[in-house]
Amino acid sequence: MKLTVDDQTDTPIDPHKDAQTPAYILDIKALAELGRKPELFARGEDLFWDHPHISKMMLQAHLNPETDAASRRPEIIDATVAWLVSELGLNPNASFIDLGCGPGLYCTRLARRGLEVTGLDYSRRSIQYAREQAKREGLSIEYRYQNYLTMDYEERFDAASIIFCDLGALSDDDRDTFLERVYRALKPGGVFVADVFTQRGRAKGRATAGWDAYESSFWRPHPHLVLTSTFAYPEDNVELDQYIVIEEDGGTSLYRIWDHHYTADTLTAVVEARGFVVEGVWGSLTGEKYHKEKSEMVAVVARKPRN
Repeated sequence: MKLTVDDQTDTPIDPHKDAQTPAYILDIKALAELGRKPELFARGEDLFWDHPHISKMMLQAHLNPETDAASRRPEIIDATVAWLVSELGLNPNASFIDLGCGPGLYCTRLARRGLEVTGLDYSRRSIQYAREQAKREGLSIEYRYQNYLTMDYEERFDAASIIFCDLGALSDDDRDTFLERVYRALKPGGVFVADVFTQRGRAKGRATAGWDAYESSFWRPHPHLVLTSTFAYPEDNVELDQYIVIEEDGGTSLYRIWDHHYTADTLTAVVEARGFVVEGVWGSLTGEKYHKEKSEMVAVVARKPRN
């Protein structure tokens, strides 16, 4: 579209612009500043998991059986639960907490096997769905809407999990706080399982830098722009996918998704530094063998000592 210029103000004039449509100035300088490489683990928007639209889209992704976008596909979840019950020796009535449980896909399957299950998640929408699903099936599952960094259980559970690489999204300080709280929540002899991406897995899932205009998308239900950037912090084994969402009225929101990738040795080291004893290293929580050069994930089974 061709623009003319007001001779008195040097302001571009759009001859086709509706006079009733408000004009907004895009602050390019501010956007450039937002787009700079941030300090390691600098935070973006606090409201993410409970954003009215994003949480809706996240739940849809969790429940989509055709993709691994938010949760694993049903057949992988089934295999994971079967392997956990077998590998950990979980008998009926064993107490299990799934941290970052989402809509309860693992909790439901564990409860069907007779375990005493608790699910913790920071998305109201996912927790509400999980509660409704448990009620429909007549399953006694305790679901709590809570940030797992603030949980305060004391020696309550026989087993705890954080699944599908959530641990890698935490800063080092938050990760250590999380591991300390998990340790405290487990009974003596209790077991903790976690998986994270390796560098190979992270590279496969890395966002594509650029910009896109949408009528609607994961981020917003109305027209908007999304500026996507990726940043590497190789000395810390960390990468960042950053999204700047620009609204029609010129408002911007900044979302940062951090990913700390690990090897078997580095994951073992951080888990054992919080008091656990790592008993096994795997290529996934379905029992795949870990290959240093080939695996896209690394998983650990770690136990809290009995004394």
